[in-house]
Amino acid sequence: MWEAIGLSGLEERLYRLLLRDPKISPEESTRRLESSHAEVRAALDRLQESGLLESAGPYGYRPADPRIALSSAIRRRRAELDRLAMTAEELATDFQEGLLRADPGRVIEVVEGSAAAGRRVEELLAGATREVLALDAPPYAATGTSLGAEEAALARGVRCRAIYSSIVLDLPQKLDEIRRMTGLGEQARVRSRVPIKLILVDGRTALLPLTDHEEGARFTSIVVGRSALTNALVALFETLWRESSPVWGASAAAPGDGVDQQILELLAVGMKDESILRQLGISERTLRRRIASLFDRLGATGRFQAGVQAARKGWI
Repeated sequence: MWEAIGLSGLEERLYRLLLRDPKISPEESTRRLESSHAEVRAALDRLQESGLLESAGPYGYRPADPRIALSSAIRRRRAELDRLAMTAEELATDFQEGLLRADPGRVIEVVEGSAAAGRRVEELLAGATREVLALDAPPYAATGTSLGAEEAALARGVRCRAIYSSIVLDLPQKLDEIRRMTGLGEQARVRSRVPIKLILVDGRTALLPLTDHEEGARFTSIVVGRSALTNALVALFETLWRESSPVWGASAAAPGDGVDQQILELLAVGMKDESILRQLGISERTLRRRIASLFDRLGATGRFQAGVQAARKGWI
């Protein structure tokens, strides 16, 4: 047990002996522990280095209060382990670079079939510790397969950011999923076009498709380890993130009632009139009247201009 703070069994037994008899001589300690004088002397030096012995007493040492000394030793060991963990990250980078030079094929894992890809996504999300980035667009072979894994990641404090194609806003089930995940802490944005599907975990492992469709065994995807490619994918995501709009408006400052605010938000993310009608449950005539009124108040002649003006006014 004491190995956890870097002490051997002999050092533990010597410290316990000194706690019971602080004035015991090194010779008597050697006899009771059935060890050599050199081993006991080395153990005494190690205990002093660890802060478990103080420089005092007839033989130049006495045991420190274990409540203080052991707590300090534990804190030091934790700090050492934290530094080692940071070193492990640096070594992992060297390891990946070595793999790329010696055996590039080991950096890329080919995943065959949509079911296998879904399982691999769940595994990646389960191992996330810092951040998950996702680019998402239809079509979908199955829905909801990774929601549980993302929920668990969010519960662990992992930051999750997703960019959705505006097409998903026409899919009621997918829209419900996005609403659910953003309610749990996912940060979601939308853009008119998402160039590729992507899951990127902790900036070092990415899963992306090689084929356009997602059905059956013919669907092929790859998992890419830390490399220049994953660095490029992170840069791509961040560029798209800056150019995308929040799925849900962040402000309720627009004039009019809540319906006008919702219409502005849905127009801003590119939702079609038919989808807005289904989402809000209003008539086509009412929707057109409200849009015309919003355009008039914004001094806009079209949807793009209305979006720009609404953003400038802080309505969306």
